[in-house]
Order: sequence, then structure tokens, then C-alpha cells
Amino acid sequence: MTSTNMTDQRQILDLAQSRLAPHFDSMNQQYEAAKLGMWLFLGTEVLLFGGLFCIYAVFRGNNPGLFTWGSGFLDVKFGAANTAVLIISSLSMALAVSWAQLGKHWPVVISLSITFLCGVVFMAIKSVEYEHKFHNNMVWGLKFYEIPPGMNAGTGAGAAALVTGDSDLGLALWKRTCRACHGISGEGVIGQGRDIRSSEFIQDRDDLELVAYINEGRLLTDPLNTTGLLMPPKGGNPMFTDQDLMHIVSYVRTFQIPLMKDEPDAQTPGDESGDVDESGELVAEEVAVTDEVETDPNTITPPPPPLDEGFYITFSGIPNASRGPAGFQIATLAALLGVAPRLETTGTETVHHSIDPERPANAHIFFGIYFMMTGLHGLHVLGGMGLIAWLIYRTVMGHFGRTYYTPVDLGGLYWHIVDLIWIFLFPMFYLIS
Repeated sequence: MTSTNMTDQRQILDLAQSRLAPHFDSMNQQYEAAKLGMWLFLGTEVLLFGGLFCIYAVFRGNNPGLFTWGSGFLDVKFGAANTAVLIISSLSMALAVSWAQLGKHWPVVISLSITFLCGVVFMAIKSVEYEHKFHNNMVWGLKFYEIPPGMNAGTGAGAAALVTGDSDLGLALWKRTCRACHGISGEGVIGQGRDIRSSEFIQDRDDLELVAYINEGRLLTDPLNTTGLLMPPKGGNPMFTDQDLMHIVSYVRTFQIPLMKDEPDAQTPGDESGDVDESGELVAEEVAVTDEVETDPNTITPPPPPLDEGFYITFSGIPNASRGPAGFQIATLAALLGVAPRLETTGTETVHHSIDPERPANAHIFFGIYFMMTGLHGLHVLGGMGLIAWLIYRTVMGHFGRTYYTPVDLGGLYWHIVDLIWIFLFPMFYLIS
């Protein structure tokens, strides 16, 4: 054996000895223990995502139409591109482990760098998908039913032009939310809302000003709040659009009691209703003290007192479950919004999902599950990228060789399980319809 080979062998043995933990007898024992620990950790990951897969299966089994409808908003091209990117990253990660076993430092660095870049590309594509969905409120919860500012409720583009409110539609919307505080005809509910039938604030403002006020609401801390009662934004129903509020304002106008305002008694010269003397001064007409205005007592209806009916809502503003009544679906939703059962689109414009007549009830659940599973997977990808960056640093520093490559091997196992999970997520959300 030449002196060069002996030197290389001594360096390899010294490296192995320096990486051997004191509680292990040999490098092989240490490697097997580390690999067992990694498989146990990966088992917990399988349990985590296995539970999420069960949630997906239950919801999909009970609401197949929900997932069929929701998958139409996912771009298969983006999903397929991310699948290809992760497959390439798995190949480069496997090559990194092979090169590490052979003690080839720079091939390991190159392979790990390719894996890291694939992770960057995956997250970039996913961020484009997420940005589009967040912009259009394709998210979980009630925000899903809000139309983003500047987007037309009918076409998905441009600003929505408000039309004159319909008091009949306003009554239906009023019963859903406003009645809880203001009663069925604005007479108020004790402890919830004031009587607004003779409100000077309302009568001194036009319809658009009232829509803007209801949109903003009035908090208890507002110095202009003189009632001590909370007026939440949109009356507490975030699903209301500006056009909904216009309908509600139109209904409010139907039960307003006109305010009695002082009229000037003086008459201008030349008014035919009075006499003018020779000096040009107006002479008031004499009215007999006994004159009385005839009124029909049957035409005078005293206003009812405020209702003491507690907190009352005729039905929830949140869409019903799919197996319950129709809820806000097709004809019902279209009737409430005053639109045609099927909205027309022009060019590339699309109907916003919040008023899509074909939208199933509780459609936000689909995006809740989608973001929960793909978002958690994305966090695992970010964690894997951090691990790979650490492996690249240690490889450049010469910490790995033919006798010690355990971190690279275990990092490869983690990256492979992350890739495998996406192989399941891609068809579950993007392909199965």
C-alpha cells in the first residue's frame, strides 16, 4: 500500500472516529440507531397527514359536489409543474446520498443545490396560486363570501354600479340581520337597538350616505355614538354587499315617520294667498279661533312601542349545510340579490364565487381543507429547504465522507416523504373531479 493511500485511509478513520458519539460502540451502530429514529419521526408525519387524509375522505364522501365545484378553481398546470419539480428534487437528493457514500464532496454539493433550487421553484409556484386565491377571497370562513373591493358582483371585474333599492328585497334582508336590533319595522328592540322610524340622522342623509354609514358601522368608543349601543359594520353580517344595503335602505324608507319642521309664517308681497294694502305691506288673513282642522281619527295610527323580544334573528346569515334546506343557492340567492338565476359573463370575466348560482352550500369548507393540507405541506417543504441548506454548508466544510454520511442520508429520507405526500395531494385536489 502506497504512502498516499495510507494517508487517505488514516484521514477517513480519523473522520469516522471524530463523528462517533461516546454512547455508541461503532459507526455502524450509530448509523442504524439514527436511521431508526428518523423512521420513527417519519411515522409521526404519516400519522399527521393520515388523519388529514381521513378528514378529506369524510368530507368528500358526504359532499362530493363541494369538491367537484372547488377543484374547478385549481390550476392543474401549476399542480403538475410542482409535481414534476418535486420528482426532480427527489432524484437529485438520491444522487446526493450516493455521492456522499462515495466520498465525493462537490458532486454532493451540486446535487443538494439542485434539490434546494427545486424547493424554491415549488414554493414560488405555490405562492402564485395562493396569491390569486387570497386576492379573490377563495379562503376559509366568512371572508369567502365577501366580494373584494373594486370587483363587480356580476362579472368579476370593474366597479359594481348600485341600482335603486328594492324594498321587498330589503325586507327579506332586514329580517335576516337588522331585525335583531331594530325590530321588524324599525321600532327598536330594548337593549339592542333604538327606534329609527323618526331618526333625524337617517332622514337627513341620502341612500348612498346611509350605505356608507352601514358599511362602516359605529363602535361604542366612537365619540359620535350617543346611544351607548354598538352598530357593527354591515349590521354584523359581512356577507352583505353594497347592493344589499341599498335594498335595506329602501325598506327603511317605507316606515319612516316624516319629521315636523317649522315653516316660515311670513308671506312675500304679491302672494295670492294674502292681501296687500295700499302701502304694499302684507295683511295677514284673519282666521276664526273656532276654526278646526277636520281629521279622520281612523287615519292616525299611533306608533307601537319598542319590542321587548330579546335577541331575535329569523334565520342565520351563514349558508345552511348541504343536506339541509337550499340555503343561499341558485334561485334563492339570485332572488335575494336581485340578479338573474345565471349571471352573464363577457370575455374572460367570470362570476365571483360568492354569488355564483351553481355554488354549493358551505363552499368555504373546500378551501379550508385545501389550505390546511397544502399549507402544512408547504411548511414541511420550507423545513426541508432549511435542512438542505445546512447539509450544503457541512458538505463544503468537509464534515462528510465515506464513513460518515448519516445526516445526508436521513435528510434524504425526510425530503422523500415530503415529496411522497405531494404525490397524494396533487390528484386528491387537482385531478379527481
